[in-house]
Amino acid sequence: MGRFTKLERETQDAVVREKPQTSKAEIQPIGKEETYDVAFYIKQGDNAYFHGKYKDAMQFYSRAIQTDNTQHYPWMGQIYCLIELRQLQEADVWCGRALELFPEDGAIISLRAMMYAERGMYKRALSASDYAISRKGANAHAYVARGFVLLKANNKNASLCFMKAMELAGSTDWKIPMRIGMIFFNAKDYTLALDYFQKACANNIANDFLWHHIGLCYQKLGILGKALESFQSALAQNPDNREAQEAIARVSHTSIFSMLIRKIVRIFR
Repeated sequence: MGRFTKLERETQDAVVREKPQTSKAEIQPIGKEETYDVAFYIKQGDNAYFHGKYKDAMQFYSRAIQTDNTQHYPWMGQIYCLIELRQLQEADVWCGRALELFPEDGAIISLRAMMYAERGMYKRALSASDYAISRKGANAHAYVARGFVLLKANNKNASLCFMKAMELAGSTDWKIPMRIGMIFFNAKDYTLALDYFQKACANNIANDFLWHHIGLCYQKLGILGKALESFQSALAQNPDNREAQEAIARVSHTSIFSMLIRKIVRIFR
């Protein structure tokens, strides 16, 4: 097996056993034999990642790397997934291998900074982040990571880094604001998370996972009417979204209960 870890072998074996799943709308006629290129695997990986299916995303990113390991994006995707799954040791292994191929890539270096921050090693995280944003590959991802590190360290300049990331990403990008939204959501800052999720949704209205998180933010902020509308939008995009179905039932029940409480309070005044 060479230098591959157990997790890598399991990920790769799973990909080999199962053909990539696509909707009918995504399948393009390509002749008698189906072939999948790097772009296909990256697209499927992103689709899984931005629906919170990190293990599935890892399979596609891993296959993209097997197909062509000279592109840094699937390496980044794999590391992002491992960070989300809190498998930081494995993330560090993948980061080290990626840096063997892309030693000066600011975006990948910045992911190592995120791992340091997750471990509470803020000085090392800031040092790695400083180096990352000085490299030629210091794109929006590097500034998202910088903001993440500063937010973890309770540094008020985090917002400036996220603003820079948005500027570099461009007005039509939805992935960067969604990443930032998830960072704030996990930090339980639902007001800022909602702001970034809404910016992402403006450029990708069809993502039910995104609508669901908009609903969760409204719910956490006590704006139940908007929460219900958002969950319904998630379900409209994906009728099989069980989390949205459960959220609608939960919020509807809460709204009815709150209405009854208000009526009782008025009666006894």
